[in-house]
Amino acid sequence: MFGKNLIKLFVLILACFLIVYGFGYYKKCHTIAMLDGKIKMGKYKEALASIQELQSCAVIRTIEKLEKEDALIAYNTGVLYTLMENKKKASAEYRKAMETSDPTLKASAIYNNANIIATDMDFSTAAMQYAEVLKINPTDFQAKKNLERMRVGEQQFNTMFSPEQQEREDRIEALKLIPWGTKYKYSGEQKIRW
Repeated sequence: MFGKNLIKLFVLILACFLIVYGFGYYKKCHTIAMLDGKIKMGKYKEALASIQELQSCAVIRTIEKLEKEDALIAYNTGVLYTLMENKKKASAEYRKAMETSDPTLKASAIYNNANIIATDMDFSTAAMQYAEVLKINPTDFQAKKNLERMRVGEQQFNTMFSPEQQEREDRIEALKLIPWGTKYKYSGEQKIRW
């Protein structure tokens, strides 16, 4: 008799846990689906408020304690911070999303973080991140294109401060100081020759 009651209690607790977990999963999926519409309409602050409301929900906090932080929520929060031009917070959220096992989400998070790094003109770090995206998805055309841009930008940045470049600029400045006279200046109206 005691064994049957213990089994019933265990099944009841398991059912309650599954109901709470299912509710949290539904709420998360519903919020993420609503984000897309809000982002397309340009309501970034409203979308961010709905994510923060989702994260403050007791059920979601309990689930996050049992599991790791949800990478999809972190990624969407990063997208919102990027659209709101808050690079520091967006980069932090993308780094959280990079810890996922989903390769598509991980590649997207790395790519977006590399874009943020590229806007800060850190070409070598951005190039490494684009290369990491290409390791995950070798057919990503945008990552290939941006990787080449970063390599060209890094080369231009390195030659901009090279001694040869400085010497060339000094010669040009010296030539500007030499008085060339007015012999070759345009003077008046051109004459037509017959």
